[in-house]
Amino acid sequence: MNNLLKVDNEEKIKNELLEAFKSKYAVYAWGSFGGHIIKADLQFKSIKFNQKRIVLSPTSISRPYLEDLLGGSGKINLAIPQMSLLLETEYMNYEDDLVVSFPKFHKFYDRRKSERIDPFIPMDIIIKHNGITFKKACNDIAVGGFSVILTKNEMRKFAVGDIIENVEISFPLKSIKLKVKVSGLVKMNPYQDDKNPYGGSRLSLTFEGNTTLIKKEVLRLINGQKKLVCDIDR
Repeated sequence: MNNLLKVDNEEKIKNELLEAFKSKYAVYAWGSFGGHIIKADLQFKSIKFNQKRIVLSPTSISRPYLEDLLGGSGKINLAIPQMSLLLETEYMNYEDDLVVSFPKFHKFYDRRKSERIDPFIPMDIIIKHNGITFKKACNDIAVGGFSVILTKNEMRKFAVGDIIENVEISFPLKSIKLKVKVSGLVKMNPYQDDKNPYGGSRLSLTFEGNTTLIKKEVLRLINGQKKLVCDIDR
């Protein structure tokens, strides 16, 4: 989940966790497997601020689901629906209780988002253009195209109308190679976008050629993300 927002303000995340703990908000562990969302109900048991650890108690029904979510990556995704908050934490220990680290990345989500989405699950984009390879995280994506954030120097390599023949998008289940067209170059001011507080430039790209396969995968991603948000909010 590297394209969640990195938590630069430690005090802010402490306050968010304390609010959730004191308010006894519901919390879930979640993951996406083969397009299906697995969710495990948890409850806050304690927050150890000096150790930067959170202790969560799973319900008896959710334990089998939680065990499926504790994979080899060492990370686990949490959601606090009443705060519309998604978190990425590191799994520390699991016996009777689940112990995780303070989150390093977080995201506020909006159920009313349009068909252009900011992917919850990281999507790498590899662009080969003018002899240079750019590897970026997908900023947002829709059935017509997507955008990435570049530095000022990187942006000089592109012009509106450029056709880029060699682009690879890594979806959760597969990677697709395709052709795109540069449709927009927009300079972003610092703090204009919460995800990019230091500014940058947004490169917008539209799909070219036969787009049937790519549109199918984008729709699968959008529908899966909608289902996740609905499942979290239940």
